[in-house]
Amino acid sequence: MTPDSPEYWAAKVRSIKRFTLGDKRAPYKPLLLLWLIGRQAAGLPTRVSFREAEGGLLKLMDEHRMGTTRARVENPFVYLGSDRSLWRIEDLEGNDISKMPQARKMRRPFLLKEAVGALAPDFEQALNNPYVRSQVVNTLLDMCFPETRHTEILAEVNLAHLVVAAPPLKDPEFEQTVLSAYDFRCSFCGFNGALRGRPVAVDAAHLQMPSHRGPDHITNGLALCAFHHRLFDRGALGLNPEHRILVSQQMTPTRTRKELMPVMKLAGVPMRMPQPGYDPLAAGYIDWHYRNLFVKPPRRPSLPTRRRFRRVKT
Repeated sequence: MTPDSPEYWAAKVRSIKRFTLGDKRAPYKPLLLLWLIGRQAAGLPTRVSFREAEGGLLKLMDEHRMGTTRARVENPFVYLGSDRSLWRIEDLEGNDISKMPQARKMRRPFLLKEAVGALAPDFEQALNNPYVRSQVVNTLLDMCFPETRHTEILAEVNLAHLVVAAPPLKDPEFEQTVLSAYDFRCSFCGFNGALRGRPVAVDAAHLQMPSHRGPDHITNGLALCAFHHRLFDRGALGLNPEHRILVSQQMTPTRTRKELMPVMKLAGVPMRMPQPGYDPLAAGYIDWHYRNLFVKPPRRPSLPTRRRFRRVKT
């Protein structure tokens, strides 16, 4: 691979040192790079102060945060500086902030006053090539985000008009096995639509993302209609160890609650299990999705409606 090839730069971003706690996702450095690439594509400078980056990034990072803790722009802004082929961070005197003592380089007042970051010159130059930009962006998306969210994130970083989300590389055998196991029905709602006799809008969804060592295996896959697949990847829906459906408390109606009721009523409902002869979902993959993608806390299951009888006077 030559330094001007798309593969070279895709390998560079794939090797980013990402903070991980066990097998948790770490999406913040990729989000910082995607935001910067969007700025460059719009003709804006990729040399930005910490204050400017915080203003542009905080909402984006909070939208894709891990767990319930609010995201801190300090972490990717400073720690990405260890990958100097991609990102440089300096104080007003040109000193490399990433090499400073921890107590200094992570102090917010210091960063607000002095910290300035910029894409590395060779990397920024390479991104002018649309083929490099496309491969780098798709690599960043694949590293940390479920496939159904890629187009949405491209729009959030102002790249949707320049980069097409690459189709996921799925094992055809995995897809066929999963759909057959669930009888080509959504395991949450039972949808099994067909167009001209062929199944349509039912996907083989992963619980643990392939980019995070999630295998193309029946124990890591379930059949979901396109609607529930998107909600599952988005973290609005999940599963508990007893294979009951979870609905996030953060899932709220934008207009009337009535429109969202079919989703709300899924809380606590058992998912449709695979046909006899197929292995059920593995507990470890259910747990990975809960810890990494599901937006906690879950709603309490709805209580059955009790009939009310009017007392008749005698």
